Amino acid sequence: MTSDAARHLVSPDGLWFWNGVEERWEPVAADRPEPAKAPKSPAPPEKQRDRGLDSFAGTVRSEDLVYGQAVLVWARWILIGTGLLLSFWSPTDLLTLQVQLGAIIALAFGNFYLHVQLLRGRPAIDNIIYGASLADIVVVTALVIVQHGYPSPVFIFYFAAIVGISVAFPTPIAAIYTALTVGVYGVIALASTPVDDLPAVFTRLFMIAAIAVCGNVFARSESRRRADAIRIHREMVDEVERFPAQQQVATKA
Repeated sequence: MTSDAARHLVSPDGLWFWNGVEERWEPVAADRPEPAKAPKSPAPPEKQRDRGLDSFAGTVRSEDLVYGQAVLVWARWILIGTGLLLSFWSPTDLLTLQVQLGAIIALAFGNFYLHVQLLRGRPAIDNIIYGASLADIVVVTALVIVQHGYPSPVFIFYFAAIVGISVAFPTPIAAIYTALTVGVYGVIALASTPVDDLPAVFTRLFMIAAIAVCGNVFARSESRRRADAIRIHREMVDEVERFPAQQQVATKA
């Protein structure tokens, strides 16, 4: 019972007291203790996820790779299939064939994982894609070295790798990969070619650079077209949403 109720007339049930100033009965505001809250049970500890192959999948940071991973995967399948065909078409010796098959099978395993992640809707993170593309260049370079540099026809595999890189990667990173490829192959080819074939070496290097430029120009054009399509779609949606409101205002008027 409060101090105000103690100084006034209280009803027999103790729930009301008489307020003589305002001449009315008022309820007694009893100080009731708050009900005790049930203790919260501790939350179960989160189960840590096993670090399997999914640990290499996550949020893609680059918008170019969001749309370009499929291009990289299919370009690598073309590279793998063509490499297998050429390896069995004209094998020079058993050691060379073993090196070629080992490198191509390693690429196939890695590309199979990336393809599965795409089919599951879990694209690999940027660093994995960059590493896989670098592995493509390393494997092609190793095959070129095994086949004595300039005479090797395997240099055409650089084209497939550079096409995927130029289309899928941001322009600065694509430029770095292209410069690395041109530099490495240029050193190997110049060190193993006769003087009379130097124009052919520069032609090959120019073709690699030209493919990178064309692929990147196409990718940037496609990116702008996609951005324009998204902008137009949003404008149309906004216009459709505003139309019923304008019609209601006109009806009321």
